[in-house]
Amino acid sequence: MKYVLLPVLCLFVNLLPAATLEMTGESFAPMIYAHRNGRGRVLEMSDSSEILSRERRSAGFALLASDREGDREVGLTLKLVWPDGSESAVGEFPPLRLRKDRMLVRQFRLTLDDADLEKLASCDGTYNLLLLRLEAEFAGPDGKPLPALNGTAAVGFDRGMRSGFPKAEVVRRNGVPTLSVNGVFHPGIFGYVGWNWLTARQSIRDFGKAGFHLYEIVFQPWSLWKNGKLDVGELERKLNSQIVSVAAQDPEAMFFLRYWLYVPRDWSKFHPGEVIRYDDGSSEIPLLGGPWAHASYASVLWREEYKRMLRELIARLEKGPYADRVFMVRAGYGNCGEWNGFGYHQNKFPDYSPQMQAAYRMWLKRRYGTLDALNRSWKSSFADWSLIDIPSRAERLAGEGTLLRTSSGSGNCGDYYRFFSDYTVELIGDFGRTVKEASGGKLLFGVFYGYFLHHLTGVPYHSLDSGHYAMGKLLRLPEVDTVCSPYNYHRRERAISIGMPLESIKHHGKLFLAEMDLPTHLADAEKYHGTAGESFSCDRAEADTMTLYRRDFGRVLTWGAGGYWYDFAHGWYEFDAFRKFITDAARTGRAAVNGDMRSIAEVAVILDEESVFSISLHSGEWAKQLRETLGCTLESAGAPVDFWLASDLGAAVKRGYRLLVFANRFRADPETDRILAGFRGTLLLLGPEEALPEHACPPGRCLHAPAGLSAAAVRGVLDKAGVHRYGGAENFFVYANASYLGIWQPEGSREACVVTLPAPARLTDAGNGEAVSLNGRSFRLPPSERPRFRLYRVENQ
Repeated sequence: MKYVLLPVLCLFVNLLPAATLEMTGESFAPMIYAHRNGRGRVLEMSDSSEILSRERRSAGFALLASDREGDREVGLTLKLVWPDGSESAVGEFPPLRLRKDRMLVRQFRLTLDDADLEKLASCDGTYNLLLLRLEAEFAGPDGKPLPALNGTAAVGFDRGMRSGFPKAEVVRRNGVPTLSVNGVFHPGIFGYVGWNWLTARQSIRDFGKAGFHLYEIVFQPWSLWKNGKLDVGELERKLNSQIVSVAAQDPEAMFFLRYWLYVPRDWSKFHPGEVIRYDDGSSEIPLLGGPWAHASYASVLWREEYKRMLRELIARLEKGPYADRVFMVRAGYGNCGEWNGFGYHQNKFPDYSPQMQAAYRMWLKRRYGTLDALNRSWKSSFADWSLIDIPSRAERLAGEGTLLRTSSGSGNCGDYYRFFSDYTVELIGDFGRTVKEASGGKLLFGVFYGYFLHHLTGVPYHSLDSGHYAMGKLLRLPEVDTVCSPYNYHRRERAISIGMPLESIKHHGKLFLAEMDLPTHLADAEKYHGTAGESFSCDRAEADTMTLYRRDFGRVLTWGAGGYWYDFAHGWYEFDAFRKFITDAARTGRAAVNGDMRSIAEVAVILDEESVFSISLHSGEWAKQLRETLGCTLESAGAPVDFWLASDLGAAVKRGYRLLVFANRFRADPETDRILAGFRGTLLLLGPEEALPEHACPPGRCLHAPAGLSAAAVRGVLDKAGVHRYGGAENFFVYANASYLGIWQPEGSREACVVTLPAPARLTDAGNGEAVSLNGRSFRLPPSERPRFRLYRVENQ
């Protein structure tokens, strides 16, 4: 059955060429997720996985339709929309005859002629890939329009331009690493993510309209393997469809790809000796709906196979029709692709596979050189390297009731965890080099890593076993351009914290990306933790959601970092208040391009990776107290705070901080003592006194306190150190850099608050540009019954 598009007048004078649209087949199939969970009729146009060109003039797409209530008919009308916005109409097609709880699949094929190709060649566009849209109108038996889950099928057209990947860099601008793509800078939050193979089309249209054009595709190639091998053709079709789907909603869209390194469920059947072995002897854990045996981090077969696949993907991308839209790849393994291990949800310890055992022994040989040196360090008596095993469950869990490991075998445990973090970073570097080499250095490479504070609270199974404690080494890898983390899921309605050495990340020229996956009031609160707040009343849910989103945007901006919003394609952002918010956020981001984004904090927290390896797996209470102090209490005292690695202490001291807070200094280190000898500010060491090294806290300018500090105690320490506090109110969070000031009050304020700047400045509202009236260096915030966030632009005088 063939239907020819009817010519219509465009712009009153131009007659459009006639393309051909053919209905090629129709069948019924089991309902997919969106249809099984829909109500009434579910009508959906799917995007084409075939990309048109001068050589390939035909592309197919499908219409999916189902009815949960009964057998009914639906009328169908289609029109073709060209890249310039002009339209070609087509006559009505046969009605869709739906059957209850079955999904109708109707196939179409669009074919272009010579006139069509000439028209497309004349279209303007920044990028090689142009988008045509087949828009459907559905009608019930009474002729009234019916809503559609998606009423548009997108088809891409390859113009034949081969410019390769765009010029993407992380460059130091205005004092901080900043993303630059084709010369355009993107400070603060810059992008949006849906989910694997899904496209939240309305959200993308909204973000594009607001001025955000960078999107991440969460790419899971393991789902495309068959019989132990990747189906390369299906991978390319899936990626085509995803790119086309997003670009059809936002023609200026550019992409960064998140590439999961999982193996498919049946991989272990073909390679049973290459998988993780847990402490109980098992190799499978339940994940994403069924048992799964994951490849060992130490599997050379897995590593080389995925490196080959990455090289092949990047080669295809570079030669393909949308290379000029792809600027970064992030490779990830471990749970959720965040390099944080497997098995912790099941209370299992990995990895006792032969490959991991061999890798550990090799690392020990490099570290110690001789068995005598190892035995002296461990106070052991091994006669051969082959006798050294990965520490058992009992060895890992030894030392109950203590903060630090003190039992025999602690040398093996500490070194194994040190090795696993080193090995994880070595793996990351290897995949990063693969991306760089395959792309000729043109693609940026990013990674999730370094969840320092928040993994400490995951004892016993998800702290040191995460492999996240070699950040100092990772930051020295030239292959790594960006480091990413979601912000802490613990009580997000109170504060936004990451518990990571952000200033060290910036010091080494890496761009930190905050994954902003806070659900809005539209999300299913039972399914997604980290909701918009347990105390919100129904009539204020939307307003309070937007307060938190303004806070989070301001926090990332004042960090001098980057980030993106992430809603798993669940439509969390599809309401008018959010659309206004992202329009305002885009305007603020453009203004920030020329602002000084350097930190002005007078307080720095020092995080010591090396001390982590001496911590017992029974340190959970201490870790929770530390998270509360550093993630909330310290930052609620009215002064901004920075976080550094101890390995960058020299750079931190040069900043001239008034107060250095050592979160976990549990080892003697002459180099640290030497650097601190030149520091003239105040030191605060947290933790039990018996855990601190001798002479770590010199009298006179050093304070000592337990990990859990009260707000009053924190304010007292800040005042003693001479730190400027912007306000004296309770729960008064200050987020600041040289150009922006954010004030967050999670409980509002019963009384007016006085805010005092550290120096004379001109202050304007960052949203509307209105000047703030100052009395000298101070201004007043009126009382507020609800949580409140304000963001200001600061211009020093």
